[in-house]
Amino acid sequence: MTITSNFGITRLFVSKEIQVTIKDKSEQDFIIKLKSIREIYSDPKWWIAYNWLTKNKARVFLKDKEEISDLNALKMLLCSLGQYQKFSKLFDDVFYELQEIIPNFKILNIQKQELAIGDIIITEEIWDFVLYILKLSCGEEVENPTTFSSPEAKRLYLAQKEAEEKINKIKNSKKEPSELMKDLLFIIYAFPSLTLDYLFEQTMAQIQWLQKYAAGSVSYQVNAQAFAAGNVKKGKKLDFFIK
Repeated sequence: MTITSNFGITRLFVSKEIQVTIKDKSEQDFIIKLKSIREIYSDPKWWIAYNWLTKNKARVFLKDKEEISDLNALKMLLCSLGQYQKFSKLFDDVFYELQEIIPNFKILNIQKQELAIGDIIITEEIWDFVLYILKLSCGEEVENPTTFSSPEAKRLYLAQKEAEEKINKIKNSKKEPSELMKDLLFIIYAFPSLTLDYLFEQTMAQIQWLQKYAAGSVSYQVNAQAFAAGNVKKGKKLDFFIK
């Protein structure tokens, strides 16, 4: 089985709908509708659902915090915990968000704990790829999902990733609105034709991409002024900020 998508920064400026293609014995497609910054910050359910889906929050309910895959964590909530009143709101929030971002997402069979997207039964590989796309869109640095030769190899890989994620969580905690505003204003300073209203309609991945080139643009302008004033060493070349 191979799973691919048409995810790309350039495409995100045209459409937030990403097509995922699964090639096995036949070829099947489904759509993931990514959320803009405006949608994320205006939807209080989103971060609750996103954290459950991507941070494997189901572990807190397991004895000795035993290993559980992201897909099994989701099945635990939708097919088991969600039936209890204590978890009904969490069930509603997560299920609502999943249906928002993945059209035709459904609980196919509660007893068998089967989830599906239309006619596609969701497997570990498919779900890992969905989470990969969601994390990319929210600006997280993630690797394309890996296949493993044995359960032991997968456990070792997951243990290493967990250690890395703990470090990255400290380094890359979710930005507060004030920090996000600083990033957006910096982009507007470098590219005056862009507006806050426009930027809020983009994904976090696009904002990070724009911020990178905004920094390059400002640096280029400073160096260009230095060249014009003759305050640059002889023989030094001024490189344009987009290479």
